[in-house]
Amino acid sequence: MTDRQPNPDRIQQMMTGFWAAKALFTGVELGIFQELARGPASAEVLAYRLKLHPRALERLMNALTSLGLLSKDGNRFRNAPEAESYLVEGKPTYIGGQVEHLANLHWRLWQHLPDAIRENTPRVKQVFGAGFDIFRALYNDPQGLRAFVQGMHNLSLSAAEELVQAFDLTPYHTLMDVGGGSGALCIAAVKRYSNLKGIIFELPGVTTIVQDFIESQGVADRVRVHAGDFFEKASLPKEADVISLGWVLHDWPPHQGKAILRACYEALKPGGALMLCEKFLDEEKPGPAQSNLLDLHLLVSTGGEEHTASEYKAWMEAVGFQGIATHIMRGNRDLMVGHKR
Repeated sequence: MTDRQPNPDRIQQMMTGFWAAKALFTGVELGIFQELARGPASAEVLAYRLKLHPRALERLMNALTSLGLLSKDGNRFRNAPEAESYLVEGKPTYIGGQVEHLANLHWRLWQHLPDAIRENTPRVKQVFGAGFDIFRALYNDPQGLRAFVQGMHNLSLSAAEELVQAFDLTPYHTLMDVGGGSGALCIAAVKRYSNLKGIIFELPGVTTIVQDFIESQGVADRVRVHAGDFFEKASLPKEADVISLGWVLHDWPPHQGKAILRACYEALKPGGALMLCEKFLDEEKPGPAQSNLLDLHLLVSTGGEEHTASEYKAWMEAVGFQGIATHIMRGNRDLMVGHKR
């Protein structure tokens, strides 16, 4: 009796996975979800409003329906609940900024993954030319940056709640979230711990946006924004007895990641703690799959890397942290805590 031959279904699903991504990207770019937020409409009516070909638009909308992003009743389409919540600009839960960021920048970088593997270098120069900087390009587009930060906020909320529950912040007085984005972690922390004050350390171009989030969450009396650059050690305030780094170190090559960690150690008060929040690779590195794919994404984009818990622990020990503990979480970030004497 011979072994049963496996079928190729899973490989076929992988090799056509970009079809679904591009359908989503196109739906956002053409304004389909935004327009359907006004109410159900046929493809013909929507095509007239958006100046698109009605037959081709109907084919795209049928595909988006099969993906669960739209629903259809007769010839009229409407947004499915997920799309209505997350893909309609103006909603507080909007993550379309992330979609557009991936579609406009990173989609093109991934096409050159083979070259990145050959050379072990990002593809930014190859795609966009010498001198192009992904972060600077984002910061130079105020409207796009606001949408991006809002999306990061909404994608970070559940992880932030899990992290501030996993590590007891009761003994601490001031939490500084370095590269804190929208401040999701800081906001969650001060809401849970009444004794705590927060500082969100971010680049100057982000601070106004972050201030809006702080005020909208009603914590402006306990959280403030501090503008600076974590590669400039002197710009980090030395007020915090707990510092968090969430999805920061993996954006940079190891020598720069270690420099950021060292700057945080020097800024931290004696007796304080550092919360390192990244999704750790398994020790043998084949998993979790999303982290491995993100590792490739960092290769083609920023030149950063995903790491195992033991690798991050070695970094923390090298700069002086002690009593290091690791917490594997359910969400998109794990937690490592180290202490400064």
